[in-house]
Amino acid sequence: MTISEKTSQQSSFSRYALLMGLGASLALAMGVWQGGWEGSQALWNGVISLLALALATEMTAVKWQVGSAAFSMAFIPLLAGAFLFPPVWAMLVGGATQGVVGSLVRKKPWDRVLFNSSKEVLAVAAASVVFQLLGGHPTITEFHVAKLGILGAGLAYSSVDSVFGGYAVALLEGYGFAQTWSRMYGGTLVYDVFAAPIPAFLAYLYVRWQLLGVVYLTAPLFVVRHIYLQNLRLEQSTRELLELMVKNIEARDPYTSGHSQRVSEYARVLAKEAGISNKTVEQIATAALLHDVGKTYEEYGPLLRKEGRLTPEERQLLQSHPARSAELVTTISSFRGPVEEAVRYHHENFDGTGYPEGLAGDEIPLGARVIMVADTLDAMTTDRPYRNALSFERVIEEVRKHSGKQFDPRLAAIVISSPAIRRLVAKASTAGTIRTLPSRPMADTVRSQRAMG
Repeated sequence: MTISEKTSQQSSFSRYALLMGLGASLALAMGVWQGGWEGSQALWNGVISLLALALATEMTAVKWQVGSAAFSMAFIPLLAGAFLFPPVWAMLVGGATQGVVGSLVRKKPWDRVLFNSSKEVLAVAAASVVFQLLGGHPTITEFHVAKLGILGAGLAYSSVDSVFGGYAVALLEGYGFAQTWSRMYGGTLVYDVFAAPIPAFLAYLYVRWQLLGVVYLTAPLFVVRHIYLQNLRLEQSTRELLELMVKNIEARDPYTSGHSQRVSEYARVLAKEAGISNKTVEQIATAALLHDVGKTYEEYGPLLRKEGRLTPEERQLLQSHPARSAELVTTISSFRGPVEEAVRYHHENFDGTGYPEGLAGDEIPLGARVIMVADTLDAMTTDRPYRNALSFERVIEEVRKHSGKQFDPRLAAIVISSPAIRRLVAKASTAGTIRTLPSRPMADTVRSQRAMG
């Protein structure tokens, strides 16, 4: 991403944050106008209790796993406020939580703080309105089970949060809104439905036992936090070990040093651009990192270092490396399935002319199709013993030429039109791994399996 592009995206986000702030101010003004501003000691106690819980969950990064994404569990006390307090108080709790944590704890820029606070105000406002329209009545003295109101409030909260949040990420990352929203929130509706009763349960506990009721739900939340953090540390350690192993393998060949990390980065960006869910994106990125681990076997060493064309026998031996890689990958039980299949079939061509099984079209696993493109992109844009790197324009020319043959046409079209892919290639160019050279024959660049890593 160039400096001007980054500046433009940041300016767009800042303007968006100001509009969000205006919307939140209008929502608060409407809440004051509708009444309920006057507070009692009981109301203030409730507001302070839920605000404290919301701040604690937000500051300690307590997470709620929604599909493939993790969201802050602060939504539980914030949405519970819509069931307990008049809308203006519920909105103030939400805005204050994000404002305090964002500015004082995480030290975020002013526009991020304004956006997060405003988004929370608007989400809580939507939940409060829908809750009351569907028969709910916020009160801290008695709890009425308004099933439709609770469900509707939960869906309203998550809808506003996802739409405004998805658009903000789209502005900052330079992706389309639909792709960004689908990647971040697609398929989470069922989770929103099942999550909605949890804030209502917190509201019930507070009505019945006040502060003690909050404690009853707080303890399990922090148990979840502990489990989440332990899993996160384990995942990070596993990723670091995998990267170390891949670096050790690639250290034998200076021409492929860093290849797997770059392919993994290309694959992640391409999968995101294709609107693939976060969970599948990470599986594809992991498979891309490991797609060549089978080359650690000694019989591949001479082939990788050879400076000329391979003999038919040597080519046949090299073509066995995806299967050997997949065998190694399956030694980790969690990688069996999509990761293993993406590794095994990443040299299958879309028209059925690839290997090891000659799969074609949708028979090829999606992850393998993504890695095929990512692997070729890196191979064409780095120097190899048998040919020099290509310019980005030549790369696009070859991707267009082999769309529907070697590459999935949909993925090829994304590469051709994607600003994100262009920025990634430009980044590699700036790092000195690419240089523009005169036109050369392409026989050993795209169609040759050696040219694809």
